[in-house]
Amino acid sequence: MAATAPKQTFRIVSFGCKVNQAEAVDLAARLGDAGLRDAGSEDAADVVIVNTCTVTGEAARQGRQRIRRALRDGAAVVVTGCGAHPAARDASLRRIEGLLLVEPDKDRVAAELARRLDAFLPAAGRAAASAARPPDARSRAVLKVQDGCPASCAYCIVPKVRPAVRSVPPGEAVRQLRELVAAGFGEVVLCGIHLGLYGTDLEPRMGLVDLLERLLAVEGLGRLRLSSIEPMEADARLLGLVASEPQRLCPHLHLPLQSGDDGVLRRMGRPYTSGDFLAKVDQVRAALPHPAVTTDVLVGFPGESRAAFENTLRVCRQAGFSRMHVFPFSRRPGTPAAQMAGQVARAVLRARRASAGALGEELAAAYRESFVGGTAEVAVEEALPDGGAEGVSERYVRVRILGPLPEGAARQGIVPVKVLRAERDALVAEPVAGLT
Repeated sequence: MAATAPKQTFRIVSFGCKVNQAEAVDLAARLGDAGLRDAGSEDAADVVIVNTCTVTGEAARQGRQRIRRALRDGAAVVVTGCGAHPAARDASLRRIEGLLLVEPDKDRVAAELARRLDAFLPAAGRAAASAARPPDARSRAVLKVQDGCPASCAYCIVPKVRPAVRSVPPGEAVRQLRELVAAGFGEVVLCGIHLGLYGTDLEPRMGLVDLLERLLAVEGLGRLRLSSIEPMEADARLLGLVASEPQRLCPHLHLPLQSGDDGVLRRMGRPYTSGDFLAKVDQVRAALPHPAVTTDVLVGFPGESRAAFENTLRVCRQAGFSRMHVFPFSRRPGTPAAQMAGQVARAVLRARRASAGALGEELAAAYRESFVGGTAEVAVEEALPDGGAEGVSERYVRVRILGPLPEGAARQGIVPVKVLRAERDALVAEPVAGLT
């Protein structure tokens, strides 16, 4: 029998939320410790780990597509993440043959993968452990501090695949943040499945603001950003902390609206009305200077009438979001909404998604225009051919910085800029010296 080629390189392909992205970084480090080498931008990898998402049907489809592509390429394929959980009930995934490992818990993947590949990976052939920061790293990093959601939103499968609330102890979160700062990351995004529940499982019990106060004390920190928080959890104490630290705690809140119709919100199981949401946005605007308020909008929930959809558009316009993530309802097996009456036709879903998306672009363009002639601080994500850079401002607006950048323009990956003009999808700016 011919010898099997050593399995030395891996690639992780992630779908879905920032939590999945953060977990992928941790998994890559564990795989490096186990002797595997990240293939990086190489064309092929011996092992492909597909880190799935099951929040929407489209995310699940993309994950299956990537799995089949990796199998066709001859890689050993590992499937992890929410889509691999039995509660996701992904029958199409179960029918895929030839998978090396299906394990939803990423904490178990590295050890199990190393065990299964041990016969093919002699100690002398093992690669060195992965560096803490990959060669193509950006100046923004993601720090996962919370997992789990016990909520009962009718459309969401996540509480069945990640039900238990687990918080990273504050001392460990501080340690990880110090490592990211030392590695040169200028912006760190705090993420969790239900971030506002941070600390409710700890003893002594604490809250998200308590954690933020500890993190803001880390020496050398550039800035922190919250990934997403439930609307009613953006309370006065949190807003007060953001207002007191505008340079180091981004004045940007992602508050998922989902629908602007009270009847739809009730059927979704969301714990607020459209009026409650708009009052919260007013509270944010009163507390913070020119804040970025971004959101998620789910169109076509079962029973959503034309009038209900128009209510959503009205509330979005009144809220004046700086960015909207619009996605159509998709049936997730195991959720109450999958069996609800009044399922909306696909053609209507597509039309409503397009209409809400157009409103989102209109609102985002108006928000971008408001920065022309002003200043911003940009966390760099990509170098441009002209020597400039592209990234996001503290208020989560994409910015292209004209190059070449002067030497020393960036402080830990954050570049102060003056905004010259707004374009269709970004601001165009030039670097400036001495902005604080």
